[in-house]
Amino acid sequence: MIREAVPEDATFIEELYRILLPEHPAIHVSPERLKQIAGHPESFLYVCEEQETIVGSLHLHFCMDALCDDRPFAVIERVIVAEKVRGKGYGAMLMRHAENVAISKGALKIMLSSAAKREEAHRLYEILGYDSSSSKVFKKYL
Repeated sequence: MIREAVPEDATFIEELYRILLPEHPAIHVSPERLKQIAGHPESFLYVCEEQETIVGSLHLHFCMDALCDDRPFAVIERVIVAEKVRGKGYGAMLMRHAENVAISKGALKIMLSSAAKREEAHRLYEILGYDSSSSKVFKKYL
């Protein structure tokens, strides 16, 4: 089951983020921040739950755009599925859910950020129709 994250999910999401970003020294997911995200109309933090255990997460953002009338574009970040259940379709379920939300909001496109070393995840994204050859993502942590 895919649902929006609630404050009680903070510890589980933090564990997933530690798997996703093992070199990041300051990971802390607070219940208060999850409450803020849930109240933000253009930001959605989803969890995938199986047998009352969170097995994956994805953060979907909508950004205003001036290109095509009032259509936003979407950005997906921090897609992570617990190592012990990878390959069982949870990542694809999360991605399809995010795509359906983006379609329902009239998004023009979805951009996806993924660490260069996550080749297994990249294969999934390509299977789902994401093209990495047309763009290159740059980021700078502040």
